[in-house]
Amino acid sequence: MSELVLKGVDGANPLGFLAALGTLVTGQSFCRDIALFWRREYGAWRPVISGPVGDEANFIESLDVALSNTSSEPFEFDNKLPFSAERFSDILKEVQVKTGSNDRRTADLLSSFGCEVFEKNGVFKDTRFRMVRSGDSKGQGFPFYAKSIRKQVGGSELRRTLFETWDYRDDGFSLRWAPMEDQRYALRWHDPSKKKDIHAPGTMFGANALAIEALALFPACPTGRDLKTTGFFKDRRNREFFTWPIWETAASPEVVRSLVSLQELYEAKPDRNALRARGVVEIYRSERIAPNQYYRNFAAAAPAG
Repeated sequence: MSELVLKGVDGANPLGFLAALGTLVTGQSFCRDIALFWRREYGAWRPVISGPVGDEANFIESLDVALSNTSSEPFEFDNKLPFSAERFSDILKEVQVKTGSNDRRTADLLSSFGCEVFEKNGVFKDTRFRMVRSGDSKGQGFPFYAKSIRKQVGGSELRRTLFETWDYRDDGFSLRWAPMEDQRYALRWHDPSKKKDIHAPGTMFGANALAIEALALFPACPTGRDLKTTGFFKDRRNREFFTWPIWETAASPEVVRSLVSLQELYEAKPDRNALRARGVVEIYRSERIAPNQYYRNFAAAAPAG
């Protein structure tokens, strides 16, 4: 057994947290005993991967192969998200028939996309993790962005994400899960409509590609008369937050799935003593904000309560 500190990932960054979980989920395909916990190192909560994963070079190589071998099927049904509720229902039924006990990836990712039970104008209600337009002028939305991002990722991008300080130098599609990517026109050095703003950050393709895999742990479920995305809640002022735990005991993907859905996380003031008894040592919250009518972003996170 060995441990690898993913020193490039900051647990207080929502994209970093999701990338760490995506690393765990993807790593399970080549290391069944893989687990994840968090440790205070390099001035932040850093994810630690435990299991027979080898050194950094071996892990990156195995992770790159595993990510390359993941099916694009969940993102092939439509370029937009959401789309027809009736069609989504048919897709879910077809996937359910094909899904085996050892390969639930497509089914789990589709369950994170939304739910056909709630629909408006024939379109199903979708996940709160969708921060981009349902479809741009070319009809391209979250699924298309996900496929495009994955094509940009190899060993170099994964190493920059997991083991190096994030430089946000990748230029292209992003899913807007990093607070750094909230760049308002009024705060930019140049007008981006006339000239590329060389001072504005880009994104991290590797982090986005891994974070996409983490969505399998965050299903969107009917709750009462509404659809709720695991990890999200609204406060009394109707502000919406993504909330996530940091834990110190090694956890498998199945255990992490339970941790991120703990009801105690979504209290206005979480019971930290009760959560600590379950190994949770910190809770972060990031507000889901609307800089404009087209996009959403995560604000900088802060400890809950």
